[in-house]
Amino acid sequence: MNKLFELENLRCSYDRKYQEGHSRVVLEIKRLDIPRGKKIFIVGESGIGKSTILETLGMMNNTIVPGDSTRFLFFNSDNRELNLKEMWRKGDHVLSDFRLKNYSFIFQSTNLMKNFTAFENIAFTRMLQGFSRFSSFQRAKQTLVDLGLDHVEQDRMAQELSGGQQQRLAFARAILPDFTVLFGDEPTGNLDAENAVRVMEILNRKLGEHEGASAIIVSHDMHLAVTFADVVIKIRKCIRPKLHETDEEISYGEIDGQCVYTCCDGEWTNGTDRYSTATFENFLRKK
Repeated sequence: MNKLFELENLRCSYDRKYQEGHSRVVLEIKRLDIPRGKKIFIVGESGIGKSTILETLGMMNNTIVPGDSTRFLFFNSDNRELNLKEMWRKGDHVLSDFRLKNYSFIFQSTNLMKNFTAFENIAFTRMLQGFSRFSSFQRAKQTLVDLGLDHVEQDRMAQELSGGQQQRLAFARAILPDFTVLFGDEPTGNLDAENAVRVMEILNRKLGEHEGASAIIVSHDMHLAVTFADVVIKIRKCIRPKLHETDEEISYGEIDGQCVYTCCDGEWTNGTDRYSTATFENFLRKK
């Protein structure tokens, strides 16, 4: 397997009381190898750590609880190994440059810039990578056509579009630049079923145009996951044992090899369990 990420003994927390027993860990990754050039869907019930893993892999938030046995490696297009745990010590400039060259993001909240036109919102991500305004606008125009937004003029303000149109606009912005990994947190959450399928088909085509490009997507849409994913990671819910009877019950997410399912000969398997497509979708829906 050509790896994209390699993670081992990685614990994630949002507080800074890292002493054992004081840090509330929300996600534990015992072992996870994420392959390059695939669409990876991350599923699981609410509050289980789906957004946390995107924030961690996407270097948006340093959630890493320090540990000597922790491995958090990224492999670039030349298969060169980068230690992302150590990168946090190198400062904002290094982090920003790394994300610009390798990552792209899309969220359910579109985060569009209200004082920019629709075209400017889309094109600026590619312009940041050094491409000209003209070529970026040309690519933006074609992407809007693909997304069924060919009626949007160059001077149309983004905030004048409907919510679903703005969601597609945010999707266009994410796929326009060159990237190694596209991270999506519920990117189809505000779209109807037809447009959700449309954007995933366009993402398929985008990944096919760039050898080794990958997408890691958090979704509550199990049908979409089973239809388009190459790999599905179902985060397991765990309950931390109470130290005292009056303690609050604390749940957290856990990922290991048994949480990772791939499609083989029409069946989904984690190496132990096997599901047909229909039964796998039902399995993913279960808590």
